[in-house]
Order: sequence, then C-alpha cells, then structure tokens
Amino acid sequence: TKFDKLSDDFIATGIGRNEKILHDVIWTIVGKAQDEPHFSAMYAQLCLKLSQTPLELEEDAPKKGKKFKKLLLERCQEEFETDTTHKIAKATEGIDDEEEKAYKAGIVKKHYLGHMRFIGELYRCDLISIKIMLFCLPALLEGETSFSEESTAAASPEEKKDADDVDEEKVECFTKLMTTIGSSLEQQSMAMKNIGKTEPSEKLEECWAVVERMAGVRKDGQVPSVSNRIKFMLQDLLEMRSKGWVTRRKEETAKTIAQIHKEVAKEERAAARRSSSQQNLRRLNSSGDVRRMSSSNMKPSMDRDGFIQVQQPSAFGRSMSMGSMHRSSSRGSVSQSPRDAKKKIMQKVPSGSSFAPLLESPEPGQRQPQKQMEKVPEKAPKKKEEPAPVVVELTSPDECGEKAKSILKEYFVGGDTDDAVLSFDELIQSDQEGSVERGAKMVESSVLLVLEMKKEDVDKTMAILSRLITDKKIESNSLSKGLNDPLEFLSDIAIDAPLAGDHLAGIVSEFVKSGSISLDFLLSAPDYFRTDGNAAQFAAKVMKKLDAQDDAAHLDVVEKLMTDRDKETHATAKDLVASFC
Repeated sequence: TKFDKLSDDFIATGIGRNEKILHDVIWTIVGKAQDEPHFSAMYAQLCLKLSQTPLELEEDAPKKGKKFKKLLLERCQEEFETDTTHKIAKATEGIDDEEEKAYKAGIVKKHYLGHMRFIGELYRCDLISIKIMLFCLPALLEGETSFSEESTAAASPEEKKDADDVDEEKVECFTKLMTTIGSSLEQQSMAMKNIGKTEPSEKLEECWAVVERMAGVRKDGQVPSVSNRIKFMLQDLLEMRSKGWVTRRKEETAKTIAQIHKEVAKEERAAARRSSSQQNLRRLNSSGDVRRMSSSNMKPSMDRDGFIQVQQPSAFGRSMSMGSMHRSSSRGSVSQSPRDAKKKIMQKVPSGSSFAPLLESPEPGQRQPQKQMEKVPEKAPKKKEEPAPVVVELTSPDECGEKAKSILKEYFVGGDTDDAVLSFDELIQSDQEGSVERGAKMVESSVLLVLEMKKEDVDKTMAILSRLITDKKIESNSLSKGLNDPLEFLSDIAIDAPLAGDHLAGIVSEFVKSGSISLDFLLSAPDYFRTDGNAAQFAAKVMKKLDAQDDAAHLDVVEKLMTDRDKETHATAKDLVASFC
C-alpha cells in the first residue's frame, strides 16, 4: 500500500542515526497526531512499525525498539500531565483580542483531545499497556493527570472530590478515550479476569461507577455536579457500551486505496439494487394499467332495444366476426329491417322461450321457428373447446424480495402466521426452477428489513422462516446466499441501528440450530465482512447464543476468521469467545 511505501521511505531517511534525531521525529509524529485526530490510527501504525524496525543507535542493545518506545511514552506522558490552563495561558500571552484568545484556547483543547485519541490508538497497537491506561482513566475523571503512585492511590468511588474539582475538559477527554479503546479494554480486562487477574476489571468497574453517577444513572453516594453537555456525553458513552460499542455515526479515518475501492464497489451494488427495484415497480405499474384498460373494455353495454351487449376480448374478435357473418347469411330477406324481423320472431315464438332472442327471421313457406331451431345445432354444431394447459407464472427474484417485505409489513400489523407462511411458499415455489434464487432474495430482503426494527419483529420473522425450514419449503442454499448482503452491510447498518449485530447473530444462530446451515458458511462470506466486519467477534456472538462456547468445530471457524489484530488481543479463539460470555 501507499502507507507501506511512504513509511519505508521515511525510515530510510536515517531517523535512527542518533537519539536527538529520533527525539525530534517522535515530537513531530505526536504533534501531527494532535493536529489531525482523524489520522491518529495511521500515526499509531507508524509508531508500531518504527518500534519493530532495528535502529542504528540500537545496534548493541539486547532488545530492539526499546529506545523508541521509551521516548514515545515519555513524550505522551509529558503531554498528558501538562495542564491545559497553563498551555492556554502560554498560547494567549501578549494577545489582547478576545476572539484571538478564544481561537488559541480552542486549538489547545483540540490538541489535548487529539492526544487522548492518539493514546488510545497506541494502546490498540499494544504500544501502551493496560496498566498505564488504567492509571490514565481514573486520573481524567478526578482531574488529576499524573502517573505517580501517590496520585493514583485514589480514594473509593464514594469519597471522590467535591463537585467544584471536576475538570469537565478532562471528563470529555475520558469519553473520547473510551470511545476509542472501550471495547478492546473491556475484552482484555475480562480475559485477564478469566485467568485470575481481577485488578484491571475492578478498576474499570470503579471508573464506570463514577461515570454513572456523573450521568445521573446511579444515585448512590456523592454525585459530582457537571454541565448538561457533559452529562449527555456520558449518557451517550454508556448507551454505546450497552450496545456493544457501536457508534451512532461512523467516524472518518484514514483509508487505504483498497478500502476506497471496496466502498465504491459496495455503493455501486447498492445503486444497482435500487435501480432494479424501481424498474420492477414501474413494470408492475405498467401491467396494472394494461389490466385496467382490458377490464374497462369488457364492461357490458345496452343497445337501444334493451338488449345487453358484452364486448369480448380482442383475442376473440375473429370468432365474433364469423359468428356475425353466419347470422347475417341465414336471414331470409335482406330488405327486411332488423326491427321488423325481431318483431316477427317474437310473434311466432312463445314469450316464455329462452331462445327467442337468438332466433332469426324465417322465410315464407318454411316450417315453424321451433322446428327450425331443432335443426340449428345440425347446421352449426359447436366444437368442444379443449382446456388450455395451466401455466405457472414464476416470480423474478427481485419481485420476490419486494413482495416479501410487503407480506412482512402486513404480518407485523396483526396478520396470521399460516397465511404469511403460505404467501412465502407461493413466492418461493420450491418445486420449480430458480427456487434457490427466489428463496435467497426473500431471505435477504426479510433480514435487511428487520435488522433496523425491534426484537419482537425479528422473532416474528424467525417464526415464519422456521416454519418454512421445518416444512421444507426453502432450500439451505437459499439461507446461506440470502445472508451474504446482510453480513456485508452489517457494519454500515449498525451505525444507525446499534442492535443490528445482535439481531443478525440471533438469526444465524437459529438457522444453525435448525441444522439448515453450519457456522462455517461464514468462511465463504463476502470479503469485506471477513476482513473489516469483525467476523470473528460475530461468530463468537453466534456461539454465545447457541450456548456452544466449547464446540471444537465452531472454535475452528472463529480461529480461521481471526485477523492479525484479533490475534494481538486474544491468544486463542477460546479467549476471544470467552470475552463475549
């Protein structure tokens, strides 16, 4: 990638020739990370690469990269312990304009917030230990930023400082830091707790107790007084924690060219699906207009004599014309008007006869019309029409997906389960060609619909899908194919619907429990999901819902889905699964 090339060129400039150059390089990297917080993850990756690169000044050192890590931690500690009020006073020294002072103060605060985010990214790269992070977090909540043992011997949560001592800027830094590292920190502390090291999880719980008091969630003990802005910020942090550390809005970060290509391809696929749906909708509307036109032409009309005339469809126009010719040729006199002929027939035929309107004018000397009527079938016998073969109309996959959503929406209002199952069965038509594609589109549309809805709606949908599986009305290939798009777009959906991950994990667990699919179908899921969608964590959630944390086959799937980043945090797949239980 371009990052690899540029970072290699940067290292090749000789930054490790002596300690002074290395010192200046670290100061520059930290300053850039503070100025550009959106790229803090990239600068943390650069620091990780530098720590793993042998430097010239460490040729005789037993451990490579130790000097770089020491200077980096010293710089980060210095920035962390520096009071922002002193930095603001220094930055605004000699400035009389109030607007200029506010501008300078804003830059200092922005740098400090960016530094917190950079520290979090360094922790995620394993350049800062969990022990140091658990020193930083209580210090931010207490307003005392120091790494010394005396300052970190904090009092119990009930003996916190007075409300006036709460530094709201430092509390805001705490929220920014936990937004970055909260998920990794809790998983690592839980993994350490499982092996008998409980101190990290206990310290973390103490921090959360203070946060809950500040946010107004917990009322026990002394409650520090904070502004509504900070209170709402802490409430959002607690909500994000309760929903699996999924942010409401995806934050902008540095992207590789490959990631940009993936996003463009995903947007093009989404646009193609929307275009296809619109075309199907227009096609349905057009066919509806044709049906309405046909039905309007079929309406009966009455002539001036009171006889009802029914207009036949255009397909029968030829037979109608021949029938009219036959009747015209059988008339006795062309000079006789139709009205006079009709009157003459009505005089000869009893009024109670049902064939009276169908009789034609007899010629002079012919027998009675009734006898003539008996010979009519001999002259013009009717051929028995053979029934047309029944043609089954198959719904296209796209139309099947749209109709599936309509059926579910109607069912959620209060529909009948049996009717919904029957409607889905008629859409899929499992005994006809193309049933796998239709079933896959039905599953895809149904799952995408309910991922952004309540759990009650998810359960109702699963009731229908379970019935289809039990009655063998849907193939297993349809289930696995239909889950591809929901898995690929899960990270984007979760931005606006934080519970989408739990909903989809529950759906997959039900499919696995029914025996229709196995968990290893995730190994053939879309590339974007397996590389950037936290596939191993998703599989762990499914295992938790299945209550199969020790299943060897499932653990093997999680092991194969783990990325290099997952392996840095968790030594084995079992450790990763244990962090979710």
